[in-house]
Amino acid sequence: MPLVALNLALVHIGYRNARAQASGQALNVARGLALALEGELRGRTLALEVLANSRALAGGDLDTFRIQAEALVARQAPGADILLLRADGQQLMNTAAPRGVPLPARTHLVNQRRVLETQRPATSDLYFGLVVRRPVVAIDVPVPGPVAGLDGAASGLILSLNPPLDAFDALIRRQQPGVDWIIAVIDRAGVRVARLPDPERFVGQKVTPELLERWGAGAAEEVMDAVSPDGERVISAVVRLPEPFGWGVAVAVPEAELTRPAVRTALALLAGELAVLALGILLARRIALGVLRPVTELLHMAAAPDEAALPAASHIHGLPEADRLAEALLTEARRRRAATASLVDSERRLRLVVAELNHRAKNALATVQSLALQTARGGAGGDAGEFVPAFTGRLQSLARAHDLLTAVAWEGAALDVVVRTGLAPWLEGVEEGRPRFALTVQPDRPMPRVPPGQVQALVMGLHELAVNAVRHGALSVPGGHVEVVCRTDPASLAAAIDWRERDGPPVPPAPARRGFGTRLLERALAHDLGSGARVVLQFEPDGLRATISFAPRPVVREGVEA
Repeated sequence: MPLVALNLALVHIGYRNARAQASGQALNVARGLALALEGELRGRTLALEVLANSRALAGGDLDTFRIQAEALVARQAPGADILLLRADGQQLMNTAAPRGVPLPARTHLVNQRRVLETQRPATSDLYFGLVVRRPVVAIDVPVPGPVAGLDGAASGLILSLNPPLDAFDALIRRQQPGVDWIIAVIDRAGVRVARLPDPERFVGQKVTPELLERWGAGAAEEVMDAVSPDGERVISAVVRLPEPFGWGVAVAVPEAELTRPAVRTALALLAGELAVLALGILLARRIALGVLRPVTELLHMAAAPDEAALPAASHIHGLPEADRLAEALLTEARRRRAATASLVDSERRLRLVVAELNHRAKNALATVQSLALQTARGGAGGDAGEFVPAFTGRLQSLARAHDLLTAVAWEGAALDVVVRTGLAPWLEGVEEGRPRFALTVQPDRPMPRVPPGQVQALVMGLHELAVNAVRHGALSVPGGHVEVVCRTDPASLAAAIDWRERDGPPVPPAPARRGFGTRLLERALAHDLGSGARVVLQFEPDGLRATISFAPRPVVREGVEA
């Protein structure tokens, strides 16, 4: 009975672990779907904003503008409809209706008013479309500037896109982990815009009251126990998209998926334990019928699990044959245990290597994604000729950091080596016999070792400083140069990098709007360097000054920072 209780306790622990794992997986799926949904809505919004700047629309040529709108639908949004509306909701054009047909006024004006008030795009909740006679959602953008020749245009015009709802079904179908999982896209009011499975039953209906109450609380993301519309207990994860979208993604895992394996395991263990109990009874009966003690002890020795303690000696049975057999059993047990220990250690090392590779791959992908997004949002985002060199340079700086960490087996590198790696493309530059970069290292103090996370941050930060110097600072004119000093204080375990540009063009005051490079230095770099790190930029008239001070974190083996 104690063994049965122990096994049942282990089954319960396994169930709780599976439940925690399922909760985390549901939240990760919801986050991934939220990102995909945001990308889908953002892409359609950008396309609609481009169309809103049409010259044909600005000139009041609705026939030409309709041709452009229909071409956009055919090319980028098959099945969607594009509408042009006045501020009062009256439709001036609708690609879902033939030309010349009288068009009704839109009655659902909440999102339209939001767009006119903020002059920013917004995504509506689900409502009933009067022309297409079915539930629709609208992506509304304001039409910029005056529009000639259109009645009511002075109060503002709205350009609207009604995407087909089955496009959202296809989006979540690609992400559905299992056939029993429930995934739904919901609007601000908690109405389902898309749902798998059974979309025809649930699209257009509000979520369950319990989920609706939690949704109305406004949390960005949440994991909860809930009940599905069919009365099934589920673990639900909800992630909310930021404005101007405001929608959310709900992912539910039926608890039956977790309880069924636990019940099967408990029954299997119970059956196995009953079988072992029956075997023990039979063995005891045989011993009672006259099995000799040495044979019985040899049987126990042979059947002993690897966890059991081995006898100190094999000559304990009084029979030479039994003693020789016992010695052979002990030798084989020792060999097997050594092999098992070696295998367990190899598996542990393999799991560590796989986990480390997964961690580094995810970090690299997240860094590249962030670089691409921030570069696109910056000044180079609108011009491919500027975007490609800027993004490529940042990727190359990331690659140099990874090359350095690979060379030192991901166990950290000296501060001066990190600085030389970050400035490698520019250190060899010479003008009139004078180097463009002057790197100074304190000769009387050893440079501290910097762990992998801080190495990557420093290399990318130095890259941004160098690129800024080449484009706008001292290296953008003949005769300009940069002085870089690596300092360390053994008493406080602090390190610092001083950057000083000289003989460059006059530096204007600090800009009010920070670019990606400045944000990376002042926010991301200071954050990645850890607690107490500071990045100070001084836009002095005679040249930019920067000071990067931080405390290198301890470095341990296998690339893990203490």
